[in-house]
Amino acid sequence: MPDEISTGASHSLSSAFNGRDNQEFLLFIFSAEDLSIKAVNYRFLQYFKDSSPVKEDSDNFYREKIHPEDYSIFLQLLKKSHPPSNPQEGTKIIRVKSAFEHWKSFQFEFRKYDGFKGRKESFILTLAKPVDNSSVKGRKELGLEKEQLLQESLNRSRVLVNSLDQGFGVVEMIFDLQKNPIDYLFVEVNPAFEKHTGLRNPLGQTMREFYRDQESHWFNTLGKVAFTGKAVRFEDYAVAHHRWFDVYAFPIGSSKSRKVACLFSDITPRKEAEEKLQKLNEDLELKVKSRTHELEENNELLQMVFDTVKQGIFVIKPLFGENYDIVDFTYVRVNKIINRYYNQPQMVGRSFLKYNPGATEKGVFEALKQTMLTGESADFEIEVDRNGKNNWFQISGRRQKGLLICSLENITRNKLKAQKLRENSRFKKQLVETSPDVIMIFNLYTEKIRYINRDISAEEGMTVKKIEGMSLPDIFPLIHPQDRQKTLGFHSGLLRSSDDDVLEVEFRLKAHEKQWECYNARGKVFMRNEKGNVVEYIVLLRNVQSQKMTQQALITAEKLSIKGEIARTLAHELRNPLASINMSVDILEKLGRESHTKNYTDIIKRSTSTLNNLVTDLLTASNYSKPKMKKCCLARTTNKALSHAKDRIYLTGVSVYKKYRGTYFINADEEKLQIAILNIIVNASEAMVPNEGKLTFSIKKRKNTYSLTITDNGCGMVKEQLDRLFESFYTRKPGGMGIGLCSVKNILDDHDATIEVESVPNEGTTFILTFPVHEDVKKGK
Repeated sequence: MPDEISTGASHSLSSAFNGRDNQEFLLFIFSAEDLSIKAVNYRFLQYFKDSSPVKEDSDNFYREKIHPEDYSIFLQLLKKSHPPSNPQEGTKIIRVKSAFEHWKSFQFEFRKYDGFKGRKESFILTLAKPVDNSSVKGRKELGLEKEQLLQESLNRSRVLVNSLDQGFGVVEMIFDLQKNPIDYLFVEVNPAFEKHTGLRNPLGQTMREFYRDQESHWFNTLGKVAFTGKAVRFEDYAVAHHRWFDVYAFPIGSSKSRKVACLFSDITPRKEAEEKLQKLNEDLELKVKSRTHELEENNELLQMVFDTVKQGIFVIKPLFGENYDIVDFTYVRVNKIINRYYNQPQMVGRSFLKYNPGATEKGVFEALKQTMLTGESADFEIEVDRNGKNNWFQISGRRQKGLLICSLENITRNKLKAQKLRENSRFKKQLVETSPDVIMIFNLYTEKIRYINRDISAEEGMTVKKIEGMSLPDIFPLIHPQDRQKTLGFHSGLLRSSDDDVLEVEFRLKAHEKQWECYNARGKVFMRNEKGNVVEYIVLLRNVQSQKMTQQALITAEKLSIKGEIARTLAHELRNPLASINMSVDILEKLGRESHTKNYTDIIKRSTSTLNNLVTDLLTASNYSKPKMKKCCLARTTNKALSHAKDRIYLTGVSVYKKYRGTYFINADEEKLQIAILNIIVNASEAMVPNEGKLTFSIKKRKNTYSLTITDNGCGMVKEQLDRLFESFYTRKPGGMGIGLCSVKNILDDHDATIEVESVPNEGTTFILTFPVHEDVKKGK
């Protein structure tokens, strides 16, 4: 017993008083700076109820309630900045007046209080325990025997409390001056208290001093027990402890004290298990709801599909006779198409043979019966006389879990269309075979030629077998580089065209000996999909090379006629002045040999020689000759043209800039190409201001072509001049004949080259000459 009694006593703040009810104390918390009272216990409120409510300005309160002889000692005790290290040094006996005007002695103890959250000032917690000899006298009057009995009863109670597995504690509630519970002081705990709460050495400490963030509802609940004197049981979660507690709180002590005792258990594992179970039940419930909803949606979707398909759908089950043979079927489910076909709104549960009396004769019933017995699917067509007209139906049957799922589709329209198509196909086949054009059908889904009726060129291997199935990337290398862009435009135009539009294009295809032949293509939309997009288009291809050659011969004859007349005119008009210039130069050379005139006489002689050669070339040009094409370097040809123009460049003070390096092989007649480039140089030098001209040459490779760009900073041209730039006899130069750029265009046409001109008035002009790359360069030789 002595051990048990001592164990109990060590867990009680009031062990010196044996935990008796009359050993109640006053508790108040005040500011260390101005001594104002901030919080009190329930006994304080009862003891000084005549001064209620207590105000924060406590100076008058202290003077009124503290005995005058003890007042100075009391103030010295309060004004110490910190509590003493030895509690006995800060313990004083002070007389305090009660509400009944009686003076009662109290032993005052105080310590620092850290329970107010967020406040920077210091606070002191004071305990005033009563010192009263009347209790001693009372115990003597009771007698030693009764005293021992009381002590033994108390010890047994403590032993019982200390033996509990549950946590037990007695707390003194602390209220602010508005009587709101804000904290509680631990007065007594049992050994299991620390295990359940995790709080170490709690006696004499408040909850706020352990956890400043303790939830206020804990204080409110226990404060209500203190004020009402009614016990309460509850379960709640303490965030500060991270634990769930099952708590039974009840008042203990007299009505003047209203301490609160708590018997509690840590139920966190049970709560977590309950939460997990609840979460599991919620998840299971959600899954059940989700699955039920999914099944309902699937059933609705199945019914929607069942009713919206174009075919009639019906499900039937077999009806067996006495010999276990199938004698009929009954309808289990039908869609709207079947209802409309039979004109029967309610067919479920009815006989199949009743609605289809001819099914046995036409073999339909036997076919469905075999499918039901063997499990082999049935697909067949039948012809039915309906309303005096022949109708064809496609029937399909599949066995599924003791039922027969069947589809019924009216294919009469398709049958008639197929018959008509066969007749049309025979006519079209004859038309295609007798057509002089190559007929091709291009499919946009596969992006390949789906059909071609004949060889394009058997000699070059362009046969039906090779071309059928070719894609656009395969076809492109067969088309002339300069025609590929407009061929793509032809393809794109067909995708945007209407059913009545017929588009036309001319392009060159590769022929024998690296030559190109001209073809005319006419295209039209052949098929569209349900959205109206073009699926296939048809192209009629015809070789027009002979017509083009005839047209070219006529144009060439006309050019030759013009050139012959020009040549004769120039020969007559230039020969005489040239002869006179030559004679004058000879005389000048004989008269004077000055060095400063020699450069100019040399220039005159070279110029007259060039003019003579030009006259000769023009006379030769009247007899047109086909250019002699061979492999040559575009850069070298340009350099030679610049060399022929060096005197003119020198005299006009033109600066030349060359932005190319290396070799650029093309197929050309080098002499004729030099003349074309020289003509552009001459025109450029005449368009620029003397001694301010800048002439720039650059060559760039673009896929299968080389581009020569010639740019000057001359006077430029307006749109009207650009539109007529290559016309014969069109010129804006005084004394000019308008044949230079016309000749340039003709030479470039013979080289399968193109020329583009860009010009801005008063800024300059750019000529862009584009030549196909030589075949050896394309092949990487």
